[in-house]
Amino acid sequence: MGKTWIIPENVTKPITERVNNIVEIYPDKGIKNVIIVGGGISGVFAAIRIKEKHPSYKVSIFEKNNKLLRKIYATGNGRCNFANQGNLKNKYNHEGFVLPIIESFSSFEITQYFERIGIKYKAVNDLLYPLSDTAETVALMLNKKVDQLKIEVHLEESMIDYSSSSLTTSKKTYPFDYLIIASGGKASPQYGSDGNIFSILKKHGYSLIDPKPSLCPIKVKENVNLVEGLRAKVRINLLIDGKLKHQEDGELLFKKDGLSGIAIFNLTHFINMENTQKRISICVDFAPDYDEISPDQYVQFLHPRLAAYLTKNHLDIHKTIFTFKSFYDFPNAQVSAGGLSIIEVNELLKSKKEKNVSFIGEVLDVDAICGGFNIMWALASAEKVSNNLDDYGKEK
Repeated sequence: MGKTWIIPENVTKPITERVNNIVEIYPDKGIKNVIIVGGGISGVFAAIRIKEKHPSYKVSIFEKNNKLLRKIYATGNGRCNFANQGNLKNKYNHEGFVLPIIESFSSFEITQYFERIGIKYKAVNDLLYPLSDTAETVALMLNKKVDQLKIEVHLEESMIDYSSSSLTTSKKTYPFDYLIIASGGKASPQYGSDGNIFSILKKHGYSLIDPKPSLCPIKVKENVNLVEGLRAKVRINLLIDGKLKHQEDGELLFKKDGLSGIAIFNLTHFINMENTQKRISICVDFAPDYDEISPDQYVQFLHPRLAAYLTKNHLDIHKTIFTFKSFYDFPNAQVSAGGLSIIEVNELLKSKKEKNVSFIGEVLDVDAICGGFNIMWALASAEKVSNNLDDYGKEK
């Protein structure tokens, strides 16, 4: 009080901007090269947020496909369920590691940021979608931001290997100060996530968890081809060695050799969390809201073909058991369970082995059930790394 502070005109001043009720400080560290491997939503969002916070940095994205965000177009049946405002408990593996990162960039912060760049949203129960009801809006506005920020994009250029200071691709070698690997796992290889990154990481001495398909249909030992294509609203119980592991209401879709539907997809997440070979059964209640029903009444509750299937095989409408055989393969999976072990990174997602190397998104051994939770991880992990490239920033 009573004093006037004079700031010299030539002093370097921090740039501040309030985003999502967070004051972010961008010290000027001069030009540095940030390379991001992977042009999915995690890599693209990391590039955008880093460039916003560090305008002087050169940020480059390397993507093997001919366009960015290719996988996002298929998310949520093309509608892009990008977040979930419900309870986060029992949705992810490695909750103790994952939830602090998710909570630091929650569904509220995601929607606030998305609205700022022109992605309006709507809520369907706890699920959050773009107001346009199409993933194309999300891809369009993120691509627009990439262009506005003049982020360098290298398409159809695959990663071959990297050293402590350079990335080698299918075309040439590029120097970097920071390398962020956002190359995804093995799910949906038709969109670019073919798992090649894991052979590279293995050469660098990293511990890997063998990737498995997740959020995919399940093959069963029983013959279900006679009811292929039929759907039913059911209650599903996942039994591991006879004990209830997970229960969920939802739609069941019969395939030629197995079961599908969101509720079945979610079972795969919990099956993958079982690290040993166990007896896995799926108990289906086709009429959970009704008491005892005699077989001659099944047709009153079910499609005639499904009712006939149950009665012919002497199956109980409330306790029809299917025996797990295997998952459908990676092209049919939305995410992969497994990847780079979380023991290889610290709480800021920086490598413990290699300086200035970070990992975000599905390349890590982090996955969740359906409902926007996997995209939330992609965005929150990207935000975490964008805050902590150096030893300064919002977090330590």
